Amino acid sequence: MKLSSIGWWCGAVAVCLLVAGCGRRVALVPAEGRVTLDGKPVEFGAVMVQPAAGPAAQGKINGDGTFRLGTFKPDDGAIPGTATVRVMCRKDVTQPGGEKAYGPSLIPNRYTRFDTSGLTVEIKAGMKPLEISLSR
Repeated sequence: MKLSSIGWWCGAVAVCLLVAGCGRRVALVPAEGRVTLDGKPVEFGAVMVQPAAGPAAQGKINGDGTFRLGTFKPDDGAIPGTATVRVMCRKDVTQPGGEKAYGPSLIPNRYTRFDTSGLTVEIKAGMKPLEISLSR
């Protein structure tokens, strides 16, 4: 075998090991809940939950304030453990020329960032629905 062939095989094996390692998924926990602002359901938007390690989960907020979290695909759950939360709720606006853009936040801006929301949740098996209560 030539030296260049050995290098190619080593590279191919390294790529296969990397791909196999990256394909592992952690066990997710089903997670759902409700978002309210001053006691009233937030009618649309999104909830994002960021664990200490691993990918964030997110869920679309329905008209009654409810949501289900998904990490790799919709509604597949979230990584167990303590996580920080952020909530987005913005109406689309039409700009001159017809382009759609996000309008101002309909909830206080502090809730739109993980580092300022002050919101945390504990994701665990068998948990009750999450209650995310926002206030002005």
